[in-house]
Amino acid sequence: MSAEISDSKPTSEPTSAPPASVSIASAADKMNGCDVCAVKCWTKEGCLGSYDWRFLCTPQAPCLKKVDPPMYMGKDEKLPLTLSLSFGLQHMLAMCVGIATSGGMLYANEACWTFRYDSQMCEAQSFLVSCSWLASGLLTIIQVFRMKIRGTPYSIGTGLLSVMGTSFTFLPLGTTMVAAYIENAISMGDKRCIPDQPYKDTDQLVTDCRGVGVEAYGKFLGTAMVASLFEVCVGVLFSYKWVRTKLFPPVVVGMAVLMIGGALISSGVKYFGGGVFCAQNMLSRSASFGSPQICNESGEVMLVYGAAQYWGLGLSVVLMGIFIQMLGSPYLKSTFLFWSMMFGVVVSAIVTYTDDDGEKLVYWTSTRIDNAPVITFFWTEVAFVPGFAIEYFLPLLICSFITTAETIGDVKMTAKFSKITDEAEIIARQQGGVLADGINSIIACLCGSPPNTTFSQNNGIIALTKCASRSAGFAAAGWLIFIGLFGKIGAAMASIPMPIVGGVILQCFTMVFVAGMQILGPLLKVRRNSFIVMVALAFGLGVAMEPQLVSAAGSSSFFGKNLDHNYGLWPRYMVCDEFPTVSQVVTPESCAVGNGKVEIPQKDCSSIGGNYTAAVMEDVEVKDCANKNGKCCKKYNMAADSARTALLLILKTPYGFAVIIALVLNLILPCENEDDEEDGEDEVEAKGGGGVKAIPNSPMKLGGAQVAWEWRRGALCGGFMYVGSWLSRLNVEGACAREVGNHGPGMN
Repeated sequence: MSAEISDSKPTSEPTSAPPASVSIASAADKMNGCDVCAVKCWTKEGCLGSYDWRFLCTPQAPCLKKVDPPMYMGKDEKLPLTLSLSFGLQHMLAMCVGIATSGGMLYANEACWTFRYDSQMCEAQSFLVSCSWLASGLLTIIQVFRMKIRGTPYSIGTGLLSVMGTSFTFLPLGTTMVAAYIENAISMGDKRCIPDQPYKDTDQLVTDCRGVGVEAYGKFLGTAMVASLFEVCVGVLFSYKWVRTKLFPPVVVGMAVLMIGGALISSGVKYFGGGVFCAQNMLSRSASFGSPQICNESGEVMLVYGAAQYWGLGLSVVLMGIFIQMLGSPYLKSTFLFWSMMFGVVVSAIVTYTDDDGEKLVYWTSTRIDNAPVITFFWTEVAFVPGFAIEYFLPLLICSFITTAETIGDVKMTAKFSKITDEAEIIARQQGGVLADGINSIIACLCGSPPNTTFSQNNGIIALTKCASRSAGFAAAGWLIFIGLFGKIGAAMASIPMPIVGGVILQCFTMVFVAGMQILGPLLKVRRNSFIVMVALAFGLGVAMEPQLVSAAGSSSFFGKNLDHNYGLWPRYMVCDEFPTVSQVVTPESCAVGNGKVEIPQKDCSSIGGNYTAAVMEDVEVKDCANKNGKCCKKYNMAADSARTALLLILKTPYGFAVIIALVLNLILPCENEDDEEDGEDEVEAKGGGGVKAIPNSPMKLGGAQVAWEWRRGALCGGFMYVGSWLSRLNVEGACAREVGNHGPGMN
């Protein structure tokens, strides 16, 4: 165990300017964390050590004797090489599946459908998995390393066992961008969309928009890079108390985490049943063509969404996870997602499906593995050129806000498990973590991987193993880099049948949802927080369940663009500058014979000696979109269309809508507890009689409870008094008068 050495410790917390020093450095910090790796691995003690493995490796069955947990190992503990590699492998196995699915595999999957195909992006699926593992490993080193910025009180990195991985938060928007760009290219007649091209080396012919999805993903990365600067700014300003308490109060952080999980659970269910595209278009394709969309992401087996065979594969993963939690050792329990997935892989490799013709089909194909290189690295296969899509900037900025909130909470928990109790040092660790998170996200995007963030589930491994040593963090980074370098491993991951992936990520996303519940649970004892959560959940989960509330197309692809053009909160025809035209008959053709007229062709009119008059035609704009799949506008107003896209994306993204509501309500609603307003970080505890402490000289009775109103609400009430007539209608005259009398509207 290592002792903490205090270099400088502030006597009070700043409120208006950064302190001269915001951290307490340890002896190992002087080497930026590298000291924990300085072991003599060629000796028995340095290689094997004397660690008691019985606790981690003994199954926890009711009939077996329980083994005492090992002794605690602090963040600066030097671990033997074998122990360090073992703990690092444990962390890697707990996160590698989540990194792969959110790190490019599901992004590229959006370009692999017959109706939305980009062969270049689809072929890059396994490459993106490898890039995400490589980036996560390299960026974990930066986070664990902790580098002090010379001449400033700031640092980059937590100096704790904080592992990095690709963020789930950006996944819905990134996949939406890839899908939307390919669909728009097809509907607008992009020259890169070439018809009658082979689909995935099969005889089926489709329209291949080669390079469109790659361009879209590049614009996603570039826009996310710019949005990540927000996190960098928060890291620089984190020592200011108002940044921590006003922008990231616990109720907003908890709502962000909760709604990320809530939004992604539906995606997990879709993958579980066979795939996202076939799930979303069961009804719309049936209405258009008379049969449902077939899922084609499980090797040679192609069935309808929700088929019993897909259920079987997905349940094999979930049931194996339950079995491990019942009887497995602590080591297996902490990495159950990986072992559950591997069990599902074995099942899918053994079983086959027999079609109506008696042919046996397999759930695995080796095409990706055969085509993948043995060794790979960033930029070697596909170079994603960063771009910028202004219409997606605000939604991605909200994603950056949410990942910042996640990081703040994750680092606080890691500090707790690392037995750091000094508040100033915890804040310093959070500052370094947030700053590193922002910088790492920019680096990740440059490397072709989505933005990174700290992984909260690894805190559970620290609590379980009693090991908070940074040596395990460096080892986890080494394992991630190792598997990322081998392209065949990434290709194997990308070849796993989709229901098995669904069984894994459904549990991943639900774990995120449960983490949000754990944050919000203690806060709901306060009526104000309960109201904020209620309103935010109403709209956040509401748009998750019924996206048609915002966009008429919902999640449908077949003729969904027609609905999006004609209907919804903001129909797209409203931002169209030039509509297509059709010729319409104003006056029909006629033939004058004697004193009468008949409508007959010119040839017939001439044959009877009549006087022919040609029809009068007029070009008329067609604003309604029907049976054209979105090809209903020749030229859009780019500024208005971008604003529309940004607004609708925010409103129909559950965690975007819910977090904005929670943040606004937290700023405008009066606080019932002084502690909520002062720091917003301490858990609200119920005290005898439910009474709360009020700010001196500003009491206001509401149902017998003391409510604390801060001075700026007094200023607001002063404004209402100036209006005058509003006071009687709002019935707050007495309260506002007291506020103005106590504070005055002009207080600083």
